[in-house]
Amino acid sequence: MNIATLSLLVFISIAGAKRLEQLGNKCLPGNNHKLSPSPEKSLLGCEVYKEKSCCTSEFTEELANSPIHKIGNFSWTQCNNTLSPRCEAFMVHIECFYRCSHNAIFWRNPNYPSAIKHAPVCASFCDGWFDACKNDLTCAKSWISDFKMSAYGANTCKNPCKTFSQYFRGGKDLCENMWGMSFVYNGTDCLQLNFTLPNPNDDLVKKLFGGSNGKPKSRSLACISSFKITALVINFVAFLSLK
Repeated sequence: MNIATLSLLVFISIAGAKRLEQLGNKCLPGNNHKLSPSPEKSLLGCEVYKEKSCCTSEFTEELANSPIHKIGNFSWTQCNNTLSPRCEAFMVHIECFYRCSHNAIFWRNPNYPSAIKHAPVCASFCDGWFDACKNDLTCAKSWISDFKMSAYGANTCKNPCKTFSQYFRGGKDLCENMWGMSFVYNGTDCLQLNFTLPNPNDDLVKKLFGGSNGKPKSRSLACISSFKITALVINFVAFLSLK
């Protein structure tokens, strides 16, 4: 390996680490997100995120009072039902990750910055979620696009009420469709959404986004940083050509 190639690899590695550090100090934009993660004394339903949280304790009060009927103006019980306790618990895990996790920004959607895209959720979680909710009622397969939405963010049915198992074929179908393109079903290198501290997703982010070779292993990283890394590499190569 010549000096120029070695220098380029080192440069890419440093750029990847810098990108990891920058995103790790930001939160997704949104009404219920902070600008940057910080500790909270208590997060009620999202306690595992309190050491470095992108949401406030006030927001999580909505997630701590079971049965949950709605978050803000968005209803979880469109069919005039309450979710079963197991199903509701899985829904809370997902809401806590999106609202409170400082890692969610690594999968931000480039077209909708307040959303996430293709975050790899563990298959076991998706399968457990489906099993917990399969007999609960909903009137939408996509909770992003299949409701009638008011100007105030209130959702009502435009399709018939059916069980989750009638709308979804299994855990993979549920994970990859209910919240649009937010999640993908993954068997390895995946996000754990129901965990106890320490947060295992911190190590996953370092593995996927801060590897020693600076190369992304997940397709979502390409959406975040490939543009900037490529530009840096081009500039670096141009610099070497002048040597």
